[in-house]
Formats: sequence, structure tokens, C-alpha cells
Amino acid sequence: MTTPLVTVAICTFNGEAYLEKTLRSVIAQTCSDFEIVVVDDGSTDGTVALIERFAREQARIRPFFRANHGLAASRNFAFAQARGAWIAIIDQDDLCYPTRLERQLEIAQQHPTAGLVFCNTHYINEADEVIGEHMSGFKLPERFIPKGLAANLLLQQGCFIDSESCFINRETVQALGGLDETLRYACDYEYFVRAGLEVDFAYSGEILAAWRIHANQATKRDSRKFIEMYQVYRSFVLARRLTLRTRASLLVSLGKSLTLHFLNRIRA
Repeated sequence: MTTPLVTVAICTFNGEAYLEKTLRSVIAQTCSDFEIVVVDDGSTDGTVALIERFAREQARIRPFFRANHGLAASRNFAFAQARGAWIAIIDQDDLCYPTRLERQLEIAQQHPTAGLVFCNTHYINEADEVIGEHMSGFKLPERFIPKGLAANLLLQQGCFIDSESCFINRETVQALGGLDETLRYACDYEYFVRAGLEVDFAYSGEILAAWRIHANQATKRDSRKFIEMYQVYRSFVLARRLTLRTRASLLVSLGKSLTLHFLNRIRA
């Protein structure tokens, strides 16, 4: 069996509403050298049947069905199954635009020391209408961010990497270890900061994917996201390669996340 250049990792839980669109957006890529690893995290709707149907039609899809363990555990499992030299993340309700994999491979070739590549993304609603874009609020160096600086900027400015834009090489995944499975909402952000301490980043301002924002997203309803952010900030306060400015920013963020957590509980 030929080893693919890229593994597209899709984690899903009760994703029937949008997963078909996500899968079709990946299948339509202009790059042809990829496999799709789909990990179902114990869905109880029609997601399993949908995945099985697509897997029968598309030999490049490798489906896995597990009991529910949460996003971080599913992401770790998907990474462990990946055969590609590069792993592209896309989640159950998001979209890859047709040239995403092709362009991210080109960026990786242009910046051979980069262990993680990302891009700009659209925000879309339930009807696939564009309602914004992600990177307009961030101030980043042009195209390349060396390790150390990458982590500092993530901690100072917030998560400028949408998970559906993440394109990470397998060597980096193996070196970093898994995502923190105690984190339900902040697992990707914590992982990206860890990556930014260890490897160079490269990116494009091109919009190559879309993040769907809809009413059923759990992060809109659960105050745990604020306490998780507090835990992430606290874990990096003494990390190496952080500047004094970043440490000061972390102290402010610690206070804000705790305040938001308590305010959200009062309003609940």
C-alpha cells in the first residue's frame, strides 16, 4: 500500500448535520496524494451510517469508531493512525477550500524548517454564508514565525491558528506527544503553544478553509472554557523562551479568565 503524503484527520461526535459537507470539501482537493482518517467519538445520531457510506465510496477514507472520550483523545487517536508525512486537521462542521492541501504543501516546501503550517480562514454560518475571517485581528510577522516567538505571540495575542487550518508534520506530532486529554475546549490552543516552543511556524494569509459558527456549539454554553484557559495560562507562566512581556500578559490573562468564569456562573 502506497504511503500518502498527507493525512486529513477528521474527528466527529454527532456531526450528522454538517459532516457530509466537510467530507465532500476534503474529497474535492486539488492535491490527490492524501488519505482521510475519520474518528467517530461515540456518535448516537446518523453520523456512523454517513461515515460508512462515504468509506464504501471512497477508498482513501479510513474510518474508526470508538466509545466517547472527547475531542483531545479523538485527535490523539487520529494522529496515531496517520500515515502521511503531514497531518491536516479539519473538524466535523468545517470546510476545506479546494486548494488548501496543495497550497500548504507549497508553503511547507518554501519553509523547510517549519513543523507547523497554517492559513487564514473564513467564519461561516449554518447556511455557508461568510460572516467574517479569522486573522484580521492579529499582528504577525510575514509568512514565517520562528520557534519561541510563535509561542510568545500565541500567548500574547490569542489563538491565531484555527484548528481547521492546522497542517503539522508527523515528526512534530511525535516529538510533542499528545494533546492534553483533560482539556475539553482548550486542547488545541495548549497544543499549538507547546508546538510554538519547539518548532518554527509558516503561514499564508490566503483563506483556505472555513470555520462554521452555529448555535449548537458547546463552547457557547459551557463556562468550563474559562477555567480551562486559566489552566493553560498557568501552565506556561514559567515556560522557557517566554519574554517578560509575555509573562506579564499571562498574569493579566489569568485574572481575566477567572473573572469570566465566575461571571458566567453567576449568570447561569
